[in-house]
Amino acid sequence: MPELSQPAAPRIASEPTADAGVPRERGPRTAMLLMLAFIYSLNYLDRQIVIILQEPIKHDFQLADWELGLLTGGAFGIFYTAMGIPIANIIDKGVNRVRLIAGFTAVWSIMTAVCGITRNFAQFFTARMGVGLAEAGFAPAAHSLISDLYEPRERPAAAGLFAIGVPIGMMAGLSIGGVVAQYADWRTALLLAGIPGVLIALIFPFVAREPTRGGTDAPVAPGTAPARLGFMEGLKLLARRSAFVHVIAGSAAFSFAQAGIATWLPSFLIRTHGMSLAQVGLSLGVISGLCGAIGTWFGGWQGTRFGRAGLHAIVRLPIIGIVLAAPLYVLVLNMGSGFAALMLLVAPVLLGAFWTAPSIALTQSLAPVAMRARASAVYIVAANLIGVSMGPLVAGALSDWFTNMNGGDAARGLRDALMLLTLFMFIGAGHWAYVGRLLKREGTA
Repeated sequence: MPELSQPAAPRIASEPTADAGVPRERGPRTAMLLMLAFIYSLNYLDRQIVIILQEPIKHDFQLADWELGLLTGGAFGIFYTAMGIPIANIIDKGVNRVRLIAGFTAVWSIMTAVCGITRNFAQFFTARMGVGLAEAGFAPAAHSLISDLYEPRERPAAAGLFAIGVPIGMMAGLSIGGVVAQYADWRTALLLAGIPGVLIALIFPFVAREPTRGGTDAPVAPGTAPARLGFMEGLKLLARRSAFVHVIAGSAAFSFAQAGIATWLPSFLIRTHGMSLAQVGLSLGVISGLCGAIGTWFGGWQGTRFGRAGLHAIVRLPIIGIVLAAPLYVLVLNMGSGFAALMLLVAPVLLGAFWTAPSIALTQSLAPVAMRARASAVYIVAANLIGVSMGPLVAGALSDWFTNMNGGDAARGLRDALMLLTLFMFIGAGHWAYVGRLLKREGTA
């Protein structure tokens, strides 16, 4: 892990603030970053555990694949995105982000446990909606906090460490969910998944402190930037930044493909290769966790190194990674055995994680201080509405369609659907390549 250099002393930002307890030392800010990464892992554990449980849920509730895709993706993603920007607007107005994160963490953890006691599709859908609503405010608040803890040139590495929570959470969700469901049932797995979040929600406010907003950015002359931006005014400002728009479009395309594939890989391995829940959960958990964490960290580290030449250089490694990952996923889906598929899966998971940290760093660095939570929310809305919500749903619908075309062969139908999704990785790479051209033309440092 590279050393993150000491931040400059807090400076006058574009808006006055009364925030106290600024973590000026390396230790306090690193401790906050690590806690945020841990909460992020719980965030993903609670949202992703349903993926490994979807086959027994499908059996219990007698669902079609498109209904299962709606339950695992849409129920969470649609309501997650619906609240993202309104909550981010509140965050940008100066609410205490530390207390807000603690409250949301407690609520989404409780709602995850509630999923375990539901008795039908409608009840499960409603409980997952609650998880999505509660998780909507975490990432905008966390991204905003990190931007106030680290200077622009340090943010890719900091974002990379923070984003490691994603693969770790996926690893925990898949592994724990698969094993518990195999030897107990899927309801017990969901009940257990909610416990850690309630505990960390009680601890976080006593450890973390609210930093000064804009304290790590270059000083802004009085009167050159508004202290507060209205909701629509802020969105219009972001929309006029072409590089920001294409970062969002590319990230949404990446997320659409990867969310659809990741959600349905457990079902693919079970249907095609006859693997058990425990085998799939542990195998995918280790691969997603370790390879995803390494790829995420490496993408952030290299983003910081390349970023010394300007923001345009940050996109190089993610583009290479995603273009290489797409054909590798196609090979995974056509391997003759489950073991061979899992071994080959290591490469696309690692390569496909390169874009995560740079995407966070770019959205924050391209947005004004007064717009950072909303910029994060726009990023999250696009990635989740198009990715988490639509990716699994479209994959499920395509699976049903291809299954009918293939004479009822559900395994082949699902394979064909997932292969089709890889095309969106190239679409995302095209958007990010254009971002690099725009930023190089601007000479953005």
